[in-house]
Amino acid sequence: MAENPSTQAPTMSHGTSKPKKLTLSIIKYQALPDEAECPVCGYFDISHPDVQRILGVRRDNGEPNIFYNAQCRCRQAEDQRERDTVLRREQANLPHPLDPRTLETFQPRQGTQEAVTEASSFAQWDGPPVLLLVGVTGCGKSHLLEGIGRYVLGQGKTVRYETASTFLNRLRHTFSSQDDEDIMDLILWYQKQALVILDDLGAEAATDWAAQHLTSFIDQRIQMGMRMAIATNCTQDEMAQRLGDRLASRLFQKNADLGEVNRITLTATDYRMEENYAEHN
Repeated sequence: MAENPSTQAPTMSHGTSKPKKLTLSIIKYQALPDEAECPVCGYFDISHPDVQRILGVRRDNGEPNIFYNAQCRCRQAEDQRERDTVLRREQANLPHPLDPRTLETFQPRQGTQEAVTEASSFAQWDGPPVLLLVGVTGCGKSHLLEGIGRYVLGQGKTVRYETASTFLNRLRHTFSSQDDEDIMDLILWYQKQALVILDDLGAEAATDWAAQHLTSFIDQRIQMGMRMAIATNCTQDEMAQRLGDRLASRLFQKNADLGEVNRITLTATDYRMEENYAEHN
């Protein structure tokens, strides 16, 4: 008599192993050390050796194995601030990175006193949004511009320094791509900077296209009340000949009630022509 199939012992096909039994492992928890806990955010510093030992966050090669949510948020915020500071310094494009010029290192002399006072005031966000320094080559304008930029940068604000020719070259290069959106993006990036510094404005004659974009850029910053520091060797007539009447009128405006531009003329001569030039720089 045949056996009832339902009562037969289960058979295994050839080459099939028996299923493994499930086992539960006992996990022992160990409290993280109190000294590794941040008193501000309440999260733990995963760089603490006892925290690393307990959580096992390191591989044999010393690299992080996994990111834990217990990481101190204050440390993360500080790391982000440091990254932001490095990025702001790089994007500021200030000259003389190895031998920085500051407002403190500028040596005033006859013909520069007013410019030093106004530069310091402007750097502290006082006065009209545009500071225009006018004077001959070598009278100290560029030093003051860099000093302003470094002071503002130290206050946590964004800064961008360019010579006017470099600024226009960047616009031309971007425009040559035949993509109007690209040049608009570039101008928008400049306009987002808390302070834009243009050195040697009018040092060379510009095309009508370049003069138009430069004038429009400066007009926009003035209208928005955005800060801008400019240095030029040009008189109003020379500025008009090289960059157009509109920009010259805007920057050399005489109506103080408008409160748009603070124009300061440095009457000092070229530092480089003096025997004690080294003492001033």
